[in-house]
Amino acid sequence: MAYKQKEYREKMKRDGSGMEKKKYILLDVGGTEIKGSVSDRNGVRTKIRKFPAQAQKSTEKILDNFAKICRELMREADGSVVGVGMAIPGPFDYENGISRMQGLNKYDAIYGIPLEREIKARVPELGSARFLFLHDIEAFALGESWYGNCRDVDKILCVCIGTGAGSAFIENGKTVKTGKGVPENGWIYQQPFGDSILDDYLSVRGLEQISLAVTGKVWSGKELYGLVKAGNMEAEEVWRRFGADVAAGLLPVLEEYQPDLLLLGGQIAKSFSLFGKELERECEKRKIRIQIETETSGRAMEGLLSQFPEKTQ
Repeated sequence: MAYKQKEYREKMKRDGSGMEKKKYILLDVGGTEIKGSVSDRNGVRTKIRKFPAQAQKSTEKILDNFAKICRELMREADGSVVGVGMAIPGPFDYENGISRMQGLNKYDAIYGIPLEREIKARVPELGSARFLFLHDIEAFALGESWYGNCRDVDKILCVCIGTGAGSAFIENGKTVKTGKGVPENGWIYQQPFGDSILDDYLSVRGLEQISLAVTGKVWSGKELYGLVKAGNMEAEEVWRRFGADVAAGLLPVLEEYQPDLLLLGGQIAKSFSLFGKELERECEKRKIRIQIETETSGRAMEGLLSQFPEKTQ
């Protein structure tokens, strides 16, 4: 039976100190860069380091890069590395550690290749290490649930607005992928909305489409934020319309799932003060607390850590 967060913390107090030498390599794998750190089982981590992803290179270069990063981080491990966790976007076979990305301009060359086998072949010292793969949004949500400001919250809906509308549903520190109000895999991006699906609206491209319609030009979120601060009324209207889409798009999910907390992550969340008023009103009516977390990598690493067997059994 899985431990809840509070029960787990109490268990750690009762345990002996012999496990502190067991270390975990934790990676947040992106298309441009890979962030990594080493942690003990209590979540005490080394400083997060950044490495080039080389995601557009050949099969051998991508795999060699993963191995190189693991070796670099092993040097910071004061003890034996017993686990390697990767938070990575989909499409991906998380159970078997196999990338299914194609045509996304990243990691095409490792399609269908079991990463654990290839990394262990290149880094024999990891031969007995446990490998764990999680969707990056799921890892972030679990990290907030176990170690962040969402600790001990029963039901969490996590939404990250970036290249698309990433999501995860968490109950009592565990991922939920089926059930009342939970779409398949816990992914809301395919939900019907407007003329297509949520992913086309609650995303960077959704914001860009509104920008083009209102201003006649495609502005980035950062640029639109700056324009608002400079008093540009058109930029304000772009954010207002985007906020209306976010509220309207998430409302059916909130109504159906009825979370205690809505966790918003990603770079666009930094501009929540410009687009979030309507969503705040709807959440307040339903007594749903909103938590904003713009830097997701550290929490994603903690989410990976929470799911290793000795943490959950």
